[in-house]
Amino acid sequence: MMEDLLKKLSEAPGVSGHENRIKKLIIEEIKNDVDEIKEDSMGNLITTKRGSSEKFKVMIATHMDEIGFMVKHIDDKGFISFETIGGFDPRTLGSQRVKIHSTKRDYIGVIGIKPPHITPQEEKDKALKVEDLRIDLGLTTKEEVEKLGIKPGDPITRDISFTKLGKDNIVSCKSFDNRAGCTILIEILKKINNPDYTLYGVFTTQEEVGLRGAKTASYGLDIDFAIIIDSTVGGPIPKTEADKVTISLGKGPSIDLMDRGFILSERVKEILLKAANESSIPYQTHISSGSTDGAVVHTTKEGIPTAVISIPSKYIHSTVEILDLNDLESTLKLAIKSIEIAKDIL
Repeated sequence: MMEDLLKKLSEAPGVSGHENRIKKLIIEEIKNDVDEIKEDSMGNLITTKRGSSEKFKVMIATHMDEIGFMVKHIDDKGFISFETIGGFDPRTLGSQRVKIHSTKRDYIGVIGIKPPHITPQEEKDKALKVEDLRIDLGLTTKEEVEKLGIKPGDPITRDISFTKLGKDNIVSCKSFDNRAGCTILIEILKKINNPDYTLYGVFTTQEEVGLRGAKTASYGLDIDFAIIIDSTVGGPIPKTEADKVTISLGKGPSIDLMDRGFILSERVKEILLKAANESSIPYQTHISSGSTDGAVVHTTKEGIPTAVISIPSKYIHSTVEILDLNDLESTLKLAIKSIEIAKDIL
């Protein structure tokens, strides 16, 4: 089931630059469904599914890294300062459990904040700052922490479990951005058999810190058409204006029209709309204030016709992201149908 796969991937660690553990899970899932698996120098996982013809080559890419932290310093009392990896709102960090991934094993810690009893009023009215926060392992000396094998540079992820909410199709966890996309790509690689084109399934690294993996992965391939599958801000969100969150959960994936580094071409837009309408797939359109791997893929070499399909996610980049599983099913159908349309048009 797609839900079980999403749970497994979302709970797994894999912050930008430290994607090996999530990568191993993905390889285990797809090793019998592709003809070739390789990694490039950026750590991207590049899979190939050869078809009956090499005239048309498609890349479906989705990033496997998540936002997280890195150990910066351990003080004399055993408190750990950290740097963020990727885009965080500091307000979401206080009173959270985290996992520090040392070379020996994983350790649970908490990002503690002062109790209200001893917090001056002027501090209560101020936003949290990352530089003022510390991770507490329940230890009291630097030496105790170091004996665990914890050292500067160790990656840190948020400790949260996958759960269902008020309906069976509504689920919540960390890292749906973009383990939801990874789930879709794995399902595509399982479902597409004996295609009459070559399919590259690419799980990229370091998207959250600057779209770095996709840049090298797409440059090393000969691609006629690319689909980027990512997650984006979905609603409704309480007390938020409609023009700030323009797509909603449960209404299908977003066909992204524009973001900070990408504008959808008329030709690719025609392909996506034709695919959605012919198969009665629900969809939305969206203009994003962020960016995706599509920004670097569509300008690779002489340019690659590129589509960005995004899965709506509430409270994105927090520990309580929310997805509608029906949107995953619609995304899967739209991506597969778009390939069929594209090979006849491009």
